[in-house]
Amino acid sequence: MCSDCSSDHVLHKLNRDHKLFPVDQLDSDEYVTELHSRQNVLCDHNNKEPVEIYCPVCKKYICATCMFLEHKDHDCLRIKTAADKRKEKLALLVRPIEKKSLLYDQFKTAAEDQKKSVEEGRKKAKSQVNNQMELVIKMVRQHAKSLLEEIDAKSNAKLEVLNALIATATVEQNQLDDVVEFSRKLINHGNDMDVLQMASACEQSSKSVQNLDIPTLPTAMTQLQLITNDKEECVTNINRCLGDLVPAVSGRLVTSFIVGLSKTPEEVITHVTTDTNGDILIGIWCNEDFSRNRIHIYDTTFVLQGTIQRAAEKGGFAGVAIDDDGNIVTRCQCSNEIIVYTKTGDHVRTFHSESPQAVAVNSKGHYVVAGRNTLTVHHKNGKVLQTTPDPGGVIYFKYIHCNVNDDVIVTDPGDHHIRVYNSTLQLKYRYGTKGDGDGQVNIPRGICCLDNGDIILADFNNHCLHLVSSDGKFKQFLLSSNGLRYPRDVTISHLGKLVVGESNGKIKFFEL
Repeated sequence: MCSDCSSDHVLHKLNRDHKLFPVDQLDSDEYVTELHSRQNVLCDHNNKEPVEIYCPVCKKYICATCMFLEHKDHDCLRIKTAADKRKEKLALLVRPIEKKSLLYDQFKTAAEDQKKSVEEGRKKAKSQVNNQMELVIKMVRQHAKSLLEEIDAKSNAKLEVLNALIATATVEQNQLDDVVEFSRKLINHGNDMDVLQMASACEQSSKSVQNLDIPTLPTAMTQLQLITNDKEECVTNINRCLGDLVPAVSGRLVTSFIVGLSKTPEEVITHVTTDTNGDILIGIWCNEDFSRNRIHIYDTTFVLQGTIQRAAEKGGFAGVAIDDDGNIVTRCQCSNEIIVYTKTGDHVRTFHSESPQAVAVNSKGHYVVAGRNTLTVHHKNGKVLQTTPDPGGVIYFKYIHCNVNDDVIVTDPGDHHIRVYNSTLQLKYRYGTKGDGDGQVNIPRGICCLDNGDIILADFNNHCLHLVSSDGKFKQFLLSSNGLRYPRDVTISHLGKLVVGESNGKIKFFEL
């Protein structure tokens, strides 16, 4: 209604208790409260008494009388109390959804960052190609100029020799012609006395020119020829000059945090992994006191959410993997057990596996266990599906990872190399020898894989990471100049960041 009507409305005696609200306040808390206070729902047993109670069993609103009669054993509550309880329950349900929504925000932000990086990379790579092309063209032009100058120099040198020989031949031929001309004149036109008098001189001149040697042409080839490679080799050389297009690792440190570790007794980081929600799971090892071995679970803001720890009398455990149910899979070599927990620390199952040192989960959800001397694939219920010998793991514990093709990568720190098996546990290749050069490692630790099958390997004593091709060829060192110190494990986060766990407790996130 308009302002005039609203003024007249409240003057009527039947409307004096009415409260008017402007249209733009219909969403306000005050309006909603006033509306609810004026609603008067009557109980359906007599349509006289207002409802005040909620029956959770019958899921209906009732009056106080009905609560003591028909609903006396139904744990009825006042409507406001029941509503408050449901609000609390809804709030508990909403919290993880809100958290997940934030993860989507993080994902979209990371995706936008990657898009920006892709565009920057595109611009940079194109500029590099154009610059390299200009350099190749400049080099070709310089070489062509040198070849042209060389052609002129060599041709001129040969022409000088030939011109000198022609000049000599001309002089000597003139001498011959002079002798012939004089002799012919004497023969044809001289009188007898002239002939007798000058014949001796002519004979002497003839003998002299007869001894002249005709110049000899050089035996060298008189023409120059440009020798070129065949077309394919030429294209190959040009391509080699232009370079190859390969993924570049940014290596920019995005963020980091520190896990609190004890110095006495000494504790170290052993394993790092992340789950699909972005939570970070950190394995902590204490060689002096196995009861201190534990797994910390951090959220995406690096706030500790929980800790999984085993009773001291059951032996220490280590290793962290996430199965397809979202459970945490770990191992205990002391008791020859694979143990599975929920993320809240509830025990799910335990089964036997001989001397387990590391565990991973393949695409089928099977547990792949690197034992001290064997490699075994278990069903998640513990049944052995496959096994093969895999010696090693005497001095240091092994690490293990399964790639998207279910290849199994096992690091053997004591022997300074990794072994890669296919999905049927047939050995494909080994990578690494002891050292600090290309393809050399010094105590290899954790591994992870890129989508294209390339392997990222933590090189503990060389303080760097290796990028290894899917067929076992060294490609490049990663983060060798980024101040890594004793990297223990590596993984790829749900946002595509490279996560490195250092022995001293630092967890670092890098751009790939």
